[in-house]
Amino acid sequence: MGTVGIIAEFNPLHNGHKKLINYAKKNGETVVCTLSGNFVQRGDTAIFPKQKRAEAALKAGVDIVCEMPVLWSMSTAGNFALCGVWQLYNLGCDKILFGSECGDIKLLTETADILLSDEFFSSVTEKMKTGITFAVAREEVATELGVNPEILSKPNNNLGVEYIIAARNLRLPIEFDTIKREGSGHDSPDYAPNYVSSSFVRDKIKEGNVGYGERFMPLETRSSINPDLVSDIGRIENAILGILRMKTQEDFKNLPDLSEGIENKLYFSVRVAKSLDELYDSVKSKRYTLARVRRLVLSAVLGFDKKFFMVPPPYIRILGFSKKGEEHIKDFASIVPVIARVSEIKDLGRDALEVFETECRATDLYSLSLKLPQECGLEYKYKFLKTE
Repeated sequence: MGTVGIIAEFNPLHNGHKKLINYAKKNGETVVCTLSGNFVQRGDTAIFPKQKRAEAALKAGVDIVCEMPVLWSMSTAGNFALCGVWQLYNLGCDKILFGSECGDIKLLTETADILLSDEFFSSVTEKMKTGITFAVAREEVATELGVNPEILSKPNNNLGVEYIIAARNLRLPIEFDTIKREGSGHDSPDYAPNYVSSSFVRDKIKEGNVGYGERFMPLETRSSINPDLVSDIGRIENAILGILRMKTQEDFKNLPDLSEGIENKLYFSVRVAKSLDELYDSVKSKRYTLARVRRLVLSAVLGFDKKFFMVPPPYIRILGFSKKGEEHIKDFASIVPVIARVSEIKDLGRDALEVFETECRATDLYSLSLKLPQECGLEYKYKFLKTE
């Protein structure tokens, strides 16, 4: 039956994710998940630490959980997809499964083919000269080339297309499948029976209404929420602003995903902003969406640069596995270093150390965003997860 992979944030894991995991288990012997670390793609802290989200994934039926390092988990859709696809392939997955609004893998694959064409790239370049964002230019050109406009306007469709593009660019012989997303849309604050967005559940938990939020989570993971381990970026707002104020103008110039001199606008906005919302509002523009600005801000705080942008990570770190997952790892020989103990990283070279050091900085900052702040050095104290 093969090995099925899932790229996820599980922020937090809800009934829609459980449906995806169940479908994967019906279609594969082993289910592997690459999970975002403590900072997520929207430029925010994850609602729970990665250990708690990895634990939830294992309880829900995943066999192996590996970590997507923060340099990729809090990045563009393309970089996020590149890392996830690369990791899953190198953990023996022959298929990647994801949810989408359209539920049509043929349509998503055809869209990826169009987006990889020379005609598409040249047309997008011309469109962006008018001052519109890459995302808008991409959608307009794709529509002109025959793509259904509903495809790229929906976030899960769009991310699925990025997965397919990443596999093509990496020349990886991996299959893709999708199931149709049900219930509320991505990031929707609206209620829906059974299937709501992660954003809906996060809001309820942050409001202190944990029991209500748990109604939309799998039975296996209910009653496991520790209110002391709920994160809110608002708790580290002043710390973020303080770190940014100590940056020089030169520090902003090597951030990943820069264009149009936005680093200068970011630097000068940091000098006057008295809150994160004020900073975001002053930097975002037609070309820079709010999510992109949030990522840039946190990238500057955590010391990201272009070195690891759109290249695969130097190792794969396993956060936990089931008995079946353990057997899979033993039987599968990866050409990429697969580690479970951070002590192994020191032997993997300078790039691996840089990636891990960045992870440590991220976790040390994240630890202050929890309701009950934690000490530094938690990456070295991570408790590996094993289930039957």
